Amino acid sequence: MKYKINLTDDDYLRFNLFYANHSKAGKRSMKMIRILFPILALSFLLVLFFAGAKPGLLATEAVVLAVGMVVWYLRAPRMMERNVRKNIDRIKADGKLPYHAESEIVFEDTRIVEKNETGEFHVAYRDIENVYAEEAYLYIFYGAIQAFILPYRCLGRDAQQVAEYVLKKRADSES
Repeated sequence: MKYKINLTDDDYLRFNLFYANHSKAGKRSMKMIRILFPILALSFLLVLFFAGAKPGLLATEAVVLAVGMVVWYLRAPRMMERNVRKNIDRIKADGKLPYHAESEIVFEDTRIVEKNETGEFHVAYRDIENVYAEEAYLYIFYGAIQAFILPYRCLGRDAQQVAEYVLKKRADSES
């Protein structure tokens, strides 16, 4: 099976967000982002309390900070997406894409071959760590943060077949 893969910045962004939401490090990072504001808010309230603030002021500040905490918690994923987008733009501004915009993926009997303008890259099926079929993408991880990003628009009707083929080859290579 052979496919032409055309990736965009949005494809790479979606991959990074997927990784951030599914990896141990990404989950820890998101948790820290989400609890940072509540910790600072509670610290501020404690400072006001020990400074002798009036109960009315403390209650008002607590309500305002509680609303702020909810908004912060809900907006944290959007902030993470914005940061990832900025990082991609910064890398592109340096003249280097963090991905290959155009490549060809060939699924051979013993390995996957990616051909692009810089050469060929081979990954044996036994080296595949995980395969994720998402809403619009198939991610084939061969390293901790390294994966083939296969948009379904490039795979056409074969998306499910490709995922099953890779999983079967990976299982066969382990036995």
